[in-house]
Amino acid sequence: MRKVKAALAAATTFAAGMIALVPASTATAATPTCNSAGTYAGAWVPIYRATPSVNCNLVQGTNSVGVRQLQTTLNKCYRAGLVEDGDFGPATRNALINAQRAAGTPADGEYGPNTRKAIKHEPVDGSTNCVRVP
Repeated sequence: MRKVKAALAAATTFAAGMIALVPASTATAATPTCNSAGTYAGAWVPIYRATPSVNCNLVQGTNSVGVRQLQTTLNKCYRAGLVEDGDFGPATRNALINAQRAAGTPADGEYGPNTRKAIKHEPVDGSTNCVRVP
């Protein structure tokens, strides 16, 4: 029993140290980083694969399939002209700010649940009619 408690204590200490390395804007249990893409309400959207959940965040500095999906959406629905490389750099941030402004939501350059609901997304059916999702 002592060995189990010691192992749990060590794991907790290690995990606490790992959490400290994650930027505060993405270190919330409720909204993990979007690391994939999936279909939701007739559209392709960034998702968190483990759950899976559409309630996830993307911020500048992130590199993932979720970012690539966001870039595709910004290109198809907002004519952003981005390279779809999965790297959330300054160009992606600026394009997202423009999309947020067009959608009438706070333009902070970060993708999360509020932005997901506000902007239009690439439709699953391949049409040019971008869609809003809940």
